[in-house]
Amino acid sequence: MNQRRSRPVALDVYDSMAEAYAAEIEKNPRSVYYERPAILRLLPDVSGRRILDAGCGPGVMMDWLLAHEAVVVGVDASANMIRLARERVGDAAVLHQADLEQPMPFLADSSFDVIVSSGTLGYIRDWVALFSEFHRILAESGCVVFSVGHPCSEYTLNDTGDYFSTELREYTWRGFGAPIVVPCYRRPFSHMIDSIIRAGFCLERLVEPVPVDDFADVKPEEYAKLMRRARLLCMRVGKQGREL
Repeated sequence: MNQRRSRPVALDVYDSMAEAYAAEIEKNPRSVYYERPAILRLLPDVSGRRILDAGCGPGVMMDWLLAHEAVVVGVDASANMIRLARERVGDAAVLHQADLEQPMPFLADSSFDVIVSSGTLGYIRDWVALFSEFHRILAESGCVVFSVGHPCSEYTLNDTGDYFSTELREYTWRGFGAPIVVPCYRRPFSHMIDSIIRAGFCLERLVEPVPVDDFADVKPEEYAKLMRRARLLCMRVGKQGREL
């Protein structure tokens, strides 16, 4: 098992761009018309369910969950993101500043029905440890729904000649003012699935999403590219042996 980092790999970046990120994520087409619809399609009925938003950021997903009558807890490593999420949802959700690469003893065993994580798992190197912790805090009938960069696309963008390694790579983000360099882990698809199985989960759904039609009205060229090339992978996994 890989050793856990003492500090989240992208913490400084997210702390520094928290306000800009929160403003952009509300209207960014890749979020609104691509990633978020794919995540929502994989979620079960959340009404009355206990939901952990793992890597909650400024609270956009939490807002949706609360509007659909879920009982929500949010966790994020960034103090600035937690502050923005608190400004958004107030006391309607419980928020914790915490590193997902470390154990979370403040969350009780079997205390959640669903764990949702939107775009966060790429910053976590040790998926076995993370999903083992998810397994501990998830009810027997629960599931985890998450999105992550597609391994084939990320390898194409960062070709080091070794698809089979888990590597820390850097990506340049634009649209937040000056370009921002964001570190993120690239890993092969087999490592993803193996880590999930080793932690006691089974794969229930796997989606390589395409954008919804509204994307074409906003950014037609990017829409056309995403209709031909997978950039995102979304999964729902459940505890082994759970009834569907």
